[in-house]
Amino acid sequence: MKKLTKFLPIAILLAILITACASASSKIVSKEYVLTTEIKDGNLIFLGVSDEINGMPNPTLSAKPGETITVTLINGGMGHHAISFPAVQATSTVVKEKGEETSVTFTVPAQDGELEYYDSVDNNAGLGMKGILIVSAADQPVSAASEPAVAAITPSASANFGDPQVLAAFQKGACGSCHTVAGIPNAAGAIAPNLSDINMAAEEYLKSGKYTGTAKTAEEYIHESIVDPNLFIAPTCPTGACTPNVMPATLKDMLNADEINAIVGYLKALPGGAYGAVTEAPAAQAPTTGVDVVRDPTDLPAPLEVRAPQTVVVNLEAVEVEGQLADGTTFTYWTFNRAVPGPFIRVRVGDTLEVHMKNNTSSTMNHSVDFHAVTGPGGGAVMTQTEPGKESIFTAKALNVGLFVYHCATPMVANHISNGMYGLILVEPEGGLPKVDREFYVMQGDIYTTGAFGDKGKQTTDITKLLNEDPEYIVFNGAVGALTAQKPLKANVGETVRIFFGVGGPNLTSSFHVIGEIFDRVYDQASLTSAPLTDVQTTIVPPGGATVVEFKLEVPGNYILVDHALSRLQRGLAGFLIVEGDPNPEIFLGTPSAGSGH
Repeated sequence: MKKLTKFLPIAILLAILITACASASSKIVSKEYVLTTEIKDGNLIFLGVSDEINGMPNPTLSAKPGETITVTLINGGMGHHAISFPAVQATSTVVKEKGEETSVTFTVPAQDGELEYYDSVDNNAGLGMKGILIVSAADQPVSAASEPAVAAITPSASANFGDPQVLAAFQKGACGSCHTVAGIPNAAGAIAPNLSDINMAAEEYLKSGKYTGTAKTAEEYIHESIVDPNLFIAPTCPTGACTPNVMPATLKDMLNADEINAIVGYLKALPGGAYGAVTEAPAAQAPTTGVDVVRDPTDLPAPLEVRAPQTVVVNLEAVEVEGQLADGTTFTYWTFNRAVPGPFIRVRVGDTLEVHMKNNTSSTMNHSVDFHAVTGPGGGAVMTQTEPGKESIFTAKALNVGLFVYHCATPMVANHISNGMYGLILVEPEGGLPKVDREFYVMQGDIYTTGAFGDKGKQTTDITKLLNEDPEYIVFNGAVGALTAQKPLKANVGETVRIFFGVGGPNLTSSFHVIGEIFDRVYDQASLTSAPLTDVQTTIVPPGGATVVEFKLEVPGNYILVDHALSRLQRGLAGFLIVEGDPNPEIFLGTPSAGSGH
């Protein structure tokens, strides 16, 4: 009993401390949001998984001024991610593995407004991973995915719904007219100043017999009126017409009162992006210059000498670079060994490949390699999912003769390939290939950029275009002009040439053709153990496939490498084979004329 009495004060003190700590802890974080990463409708998004934001892509978060909140991010498995709130200088650590979590805790500013949040890793924000946190003393319920919510509007003498920015927020389509909801009482073109008045007026209008639409409730009618410009009336604006010079430049310019927050939040939740019409298009980017990523078509090993099988070490390094895509335009390439395509690998049947797959420390993504020439799970991709700064190694025997594609196989696989991660590996037969005078290495790829073809500035991948198989650029060896202005193929009259041709893709099939030449031999589908086709004009090569073509040069001139889906010329897909030597009038004779497409 004495011992119990002795320790009772200590127990009470501990209880007080624990209670105090618990109380203090509860004050540290007022609210927590949990987000995960996902791909939805072709876009990278944040997906809310906490109760009040469940299922809402890129949720609009809310907090009160001065609150301290925590935002937890769970990696959904599509690459590396981190969440950043730049206005308060709060950024989480990077999560790299599926299911890995990270959090950021901060105190929101003491005044109403909005904070942008986005994924700060690589170009993820440009691919769609961004949203806003609305800071307001009034409660701002977060929209659920199932149905857009209209936040409560608190009347404010400072907010006039006849102001141009508010009318512009309700405007859909071209500038030039201001709108209020038909049938709702207004003064001098101003919408009623609170939500209850709007709902009441909408209900009265539905019952009046004047309405001829299909809405059954006031909410449906307001929704319908905002989405369909034909249901608007256009009163005289109290400050004049809604012309571009009075429209808000950004969302932030419109968030000056709780009422406007509510309207904008409602518009943002509408199907079809009604809100998008009131924001200005981003300014055109200035021309940029990046590193040269073009693989020289002569950059390939010489034919192998006759020898016994041996172990061949293959060194690959994944490096992410801002490379030159076109004049004034750069692109975030992901490469093998800093060029597109990756290095040409040459072995003989029976060799053992010892593949060292490194991922540069500057990379933001995991990378890997899948060899179509390898017999084994994933062609090696299962063994080489490599984190930045790490190295993976595997061995495999080259069992089959042929020309094979290799590529990155880290999810989303098509994204890694379209960013430049593909190449060719040649497995020669025991006696090698027939001798030719020159060999060339050419690969075709399709690139999906956020900007349109020809737009200047730095471009990143547009996931929607990628999934829709709608590329802006289609190129040989990584870039527009790679094999024309930069590194054309060159040979001489009388020589025989061999082109190792592959399609990295990831999506488009090529109809490979050299304008002004006929392929003497085509190793269809790159099968080197089958008899070649002879006298072929154009050969089909699927994505992830290859071919070998050979022909003798009889006449000097410039010969154009194309995909004979010739519209692709306008997307950057062309190369030159420049042949020098004496004319051969017995085979070809004439006077050049102006206007040729060749």
